[in-house]
Amino acid sequence: MTLVQLRYGTIGPLCIRPRWPARQVCIDSLTLQKLLRVQVALPDRICLIVTRGYEPATAALGAARTVFRKLGVFVFSVLYCHRRKEIADIFGTNGHDIDGMHIDVSIQLEGCRIRLLPLGVFTPLWLQRRRRKKFAPILYAVQAELRREGFTLHRNRTERAQMHCDLRLPSDVASSGTR
Repeated sequence: MTLVQLRYGTIGPLCIRPRWPARQVCIDSLTLQKLLRVQVALPDRICLIVTRGYEPATAALGAARTVFRKLGVFVFSVLYCHRRKEIADIFGTNGHDIDGMHIDVSIQLEGCRIRLLPLGVFTPLWLQRRRRKKFAPILYAVQAELRREGFTLHRNRTERAQMHCDLRLPSDVASSGTR
């Protein structure tokens, strides 16, 4: 595994926008190649935005995210007590602390970022459904291209709305289930 550090900006047609408080996104070089292939296959009006990749648990950023996660879990539990089963999926590291093949991407349409979660993970499900429905054709196109290149989308609907995906190599598919 070779990690590539991507700073805010663009790499060819691909946009890099690290999620706060990060200043860069680290992803595996093969993952980057596949994302570039996905981007090239998409219509020109759609741009992928890479927002999150590998984050070692020992890094200062990892400590900051841990604090924010704990606070987030508390607030989420209070606001959405009926969705407690989703907490591990939404607030867990989801592989971001393992390697650079677990990434989050966003979509930009004609220069404007599509916000499927306008309130972050606290976006109510009814609003998530409305946003998904509004942008369904674009979402399906992006998701289809990601799958074609070997990415799997997260099983949780909120994580899927954040476009959390994992690159699955052929040997991975046989040895593990999808997240």
